[in-house]
Amino acid sequence: MERLRFAAEANDAGKTLQRLLRERAGASNSRARGLVLAGLVERNGTVATRPDERIAEGDRILVRHDPGTRYRAPRRAPRTEGYRVVHEEAGFLVVDKEAGVLTVPVGAPRGESLLERIEEAYRRRGHRDRRALAVHRIDRFTSGLVVVARPGPAFDALRAQFASRRPERAYLAVAEGRVEQESGDLVHRLAEHPRSLKVRAVGPGEEGRWSASSYRVVERFTHATLLEVRLRTGRRNQIRVQLAAGGHPLVGDVAYGRPSSLIGRTALHAIRLRFAHPVTGEPAEFEAPPPGDFRNLLSALRRGETP
Repeated sequence: MERLRFAAEANDAGKTLQRLLRERAGASNSRARGLVLAGLVERNGTVATRPDERIAEGDRILVRHDPGTRYRAPRRAPRTEGYRVVHEEAGFLVVDKEAGVLTVPVGAPRGESLLERIEEAYRRRGHRDRRALAVHRIDRFTSGLVVVARPGPAFDALRAQFASRRPERAYLAVAEGRVEQESGDLVHRLAEHPRSLKVRAVGPGEEGRWSASSYRVVERFTHATLLEVRLRTGRRNQIRVQLAAGGHPLVGDVAYGRPSSLIGRTALHAIRLRFAHPVTGEPAEFEAPPPGDFRNLLSALRRGETP
């Protein structure tokens, strides 16, 4: 096995690991993905698991490989990977989605979105009608709870609840810097750029959609703050944009902040959902613990590391 070591430079910041391997190690896209998925690439002493994780300046990369071996990524990831079923009934299910998986198929390779993977699982279990419908969505690089329903009364009831903002949706978010107030409200008007579609908070007199969240501080670190954020509205990228507008972008948020050496995606996790059961009307509450990359980030911050 040969070893290749190098450090990411300033102009590498924000690139994906796959792109960095292509540019700095001369690997093809397929070989770069294959090396990562084979567990042969380390970033800052930790085995990298995702080819699309973002790089920060100074990241130390180690690649172990056999030049004579073809490390090719599978053409398509197994369709039932990328989520964990938390609760399932005939009309709906609650899943814990992994970061990096789109909720609905929008521009991704066919079969790789959350809904398509669930439909594939239904097919394998012998369901004639394997349609799965999104009750709501979370961002691609946000992990955590999502409600998916089958066509019928359960979907209609759940969709109506989420449209009227009745469910409780709680997130864990790691924001850069020290958030001074123990709790507070975030209220903005948000608008999308007509071309880039990037969401931003607009000023007085500008058109935008009213958006509101509330937060409380869970834990403070030297360089960041762990928050629990509850949505009152559910706009696209809402938590990310609102915290960035207040001067505290989320750790690892390349779009609204900057990449982080401690986590390869936005530090946001949908930890808790509470809504009325679509049939009985009784309260239904679900929780999903944060995944390994999120927990590793918290451990690093408790050691005083800079995100």
